[in-house]
Amino acid sequence: MKKLVALLLLFICFSSPSYAQNFRDLSFDDLYKKAAEENNPEAQFYLGVRCLYGISVTKDAQKAIEWYKKAAAQGIVEAALNIGNLYYKGEEVEQNYSKAFEWYLKVADKNAEAQYNLGVLYEKGQGVEEDLTKAQKWYQKGAENGNSDAQYALGDMYFDGKNVEQDYNLAKIWFEKAAEQNDPYAQWNLGVIYSNGYGVTKDDQKAKELFQKACDNGIEHDLCKQK
Repeated sequence: MKKLVALLLLFICFSSPSYAQNFRDLSFDDLYKKAAEENNPEAQFYLGVRCLYGISVTKDAQKAIEWYKKAAAQGIVEAALNIGNLYYKGEEVEQNYSKAFEWYLKVADKNAEAQYNLGVLYEKGQGVEEDLTKAQKWYQKGAENGNSDAQYALGDMYFDGKNVEQDYNLAKIWFEKAAEQNDPYAQWNLGVIYSNGYGVTKDDQKAKELFQKACDNGIEHDLCKQK
């Protein structure tokens, strides 16, 4: 069965960890001193944020990447993620899926978002040869580590029987995990499952409630316009 709602929208919000707040009020000169002279990785990360968004400095994505690289080399996972996101998105720098893949892979053993992103790249064949088996592997890792997008994507593979034997029960399990995190696509597809009785007892009331949750969380569908 075809998906009623397409997902596969890479999560590309740029990460700003809580420790970055420690540097928010520093002057640019003080921040630069900590980043350059003291080699402080958190300061390097936040200097990258400032360069990327033009906060008290001229906006410069390439300089942002330079500082992110320094922070990433000292173990700041979010810095590597942000570089990967920049290359994937291709708005501030030239789009380069291969480089995005490279940076996500660097932190894939530590970060569920990176695991999900690698799954997307393999499923779409972006920067790598399309490989649904590897896509499923990375979605599985991300899903088990709590990433709602990965949970939805894995559930969707089981729902459609994409590279796996179709299994509505497994689809339901992973959609439920994502729905618990308020993922509207998962809520919608759970509604489809209950509305049609796919692997469950048909339950129109439960389906209606799930569809409403999905609508409330931003799904665009004709049903959402009905009162």
